[in-house]
Amino acid sequence: MVQIFKRLINFQKRTERPADSLPLKESLKAFWHMLTPYWTSRDSRVSWVIFVTVIALTAASIYVATAINSWYKEFWDTIQQYDVDAFGYQIGVFAVLATIHVIVSVYKAWLCSRLAINWRTWLTGKVMNEWLEKSTYYKMQLTQRQTDNPDQRIADDLNLFVTSTISLFLASATDLAMMITFAVVLWNLSSAVDMELWGFTLHLPDGYLFYLALVYAVAGTAVTFFLGKPLVKLNFRQQRYEADFRFSLIRVRENAESISLYHGEAVESATLRERFAAVVKNYIRLIDREKKLGFLTLGYMQTAVIFPILIAAPLYFAKIITMGSIMQINSAFGRVQESLSTLVTNFSAWAQWKAVIDRLALFYDSMERTERLECLTPVEKDGSVAISGLEVGDGTGRTLLEHLSLKLEKGQSLLIQGQSGCGKTTLIKTVAGLWPYATGLVEVPEGQRLFLAQKPYLPQGTLLSAAIYPRLSGDRAAVEHYFKLLSLEHLIPLLDKEEPWSHILSLGEQQRVAFVRALTLKPALLILDEATSAMDERLERTAYELILKECPDTILVSVGHRATLKRLHALSLSPVAEGSTHWEVRPLGEGAAGTSQV
Repeated sequence: MVQIFKRLINFQKRTERPADSLPLKESLKAFWHMLTPYWTSRDSRVSWVIFVTVIALTAASIYVATAINSWYKEFWDTIQQYDVDAFGYQIGVFAVLATIHVIVSVYKAWLCSRLAINWRTWLTGKVMNEWLEKSTYYKMQLTQRQTDNPDQRIADDLNLFVTSTISLFLASATDLAMMITFAVVLWNLSSAVDMELWGFTLHLPDGYLFYLALVYAVAGTAVTFFLGKPLVKLNFRQQRYEADFRFSLIRVRENAESISLYHGEAVESATLRERFAAVVKNYIRLIDREKKLGFLTLGYMQTAVIFPILIAAPLYFAKIITMGSIMQINSAFGRVQESLSTLVTNFSAWAQWKAVIDRLALFYDSMERTERLECLTPVEKDGSVAISGLEVGDGTGRTLLEHLSLKLEKGQSLLIQGQSGCGKTTLIKTVAGLWPYATGLVEVPEGQRLFLAQKPYLPQGTLLSAAIYPRLSGDRAAVEHYFKLLSLEHLIPLLDKEEPWSHILSLGEQQRVAFVRALTLKPALLILDEATSAMDERLERTAYELILKECPDTILVSVGHRATLKRLHALSLSPVAEGSTHWEVRPLGEGAAGTSQV
């Protein structure tokens, strides 16, 4: 048994990864892993059509850009020649080109948004299914505690992943196409020439304008990467700190009553301020780094406005080119420089994108590792509960119980008792198939199994939906009948109202609503973990007697400390002595008939 726990603990240590940004190589692998499932599935057929259309519109926008570049030369040459008629014609040409540009740009943006929502819908559904199935969401809390805020990763990070991937990669593809197209234009505009300038003979080779644009962009990119590299880690941490702060606020809202009764406002305020201080501290580091990067990028972009004119001016003053050629060079140089400088202008966006990839990579990795760590799976067999050779630990290497064997037939009831911390609730989790630190054989009856906790879960929606959970529909008349028997008749008029019932109802009322679930469902196995702790003894007895009467074939297993529970069960299970890992079954008095096999 000890070896099993050591193996599980070592498994966690061996597979844990720091909850921080990943090396670029791992980020790219994770990106490919997240990209391919949707785009290789049948569900992506419509999105492929949209994607091809977007590419076609991108090609159209590049064609319009080249046409406008040629228009610059014709327009400014017309002005230089004082040709009024040609000026009017060029204005008309520009109006047509501008109209086409607007239409193409608007439809391209709209189709990109449609593409994003299609992809996000599919991806969110897939991730939610993986997170919910096999109780992964629960087991991650046991084994992958470094994976913080899964709600934010599903709701926010998946959205940012989809939208950023589409926008950045389409922009990069457009920049590449623009660079190739206008590099040809710039090359054609810069034939080899020898010219006299301030008494010097200057030799300019073929394509010298393109070479200058390339050197300018490469230098700017190198400096930007050096200054902006820390932004990746800072963006990663900022998203985590923001999510931690939001989660703390949600915790206060969900536990408002308890905090108010404890007068714990000062403690909660200190916690919230500490979480928010982390947000502010990291944000200041982030904006300081962005300030340094901003000086570079804005200065770089402003210099790019005048740089092509400066390098073309000697040719103009030497009367080798016209004013129209200068404006065409300026436009073409700007396009090439912008395309080559995409990392400079979009570095912050790329840093945020990588941070999102890293957070999702850690989340995916945690889910996959959680799935590999299997819990003891109960086997469905006939109508009894049978446990054989069961050993359970607490996950730290400490054994809670060992060599447990018992059998319960239909209609039998078992009360589990013992000192706090002996493993009562852990035993129930094992029977439910939710505990990874256990070995042995657990057989459960076929059919519905229901587990009622001390603090019942009341889902969002109407009170009726809470009373029949986890089913989607149920017998309203039966619900109203059991509400009356459990002294909840005052809630019957509210069955169809949607309210935050977990905050409105007292704990005792919530526990009785949970008993209504059991009474209407009539499960084959019903396990109650301190499920009547907030009821008085009269209501507790009423609730148990209803279960015994209305569900005669149900196997009932309860965890509780009250002595009054003993007369409501036929058998008890508890450690043979305080601190012992050996448990035994004993008969009780007034509960349902039957004996166990131990």
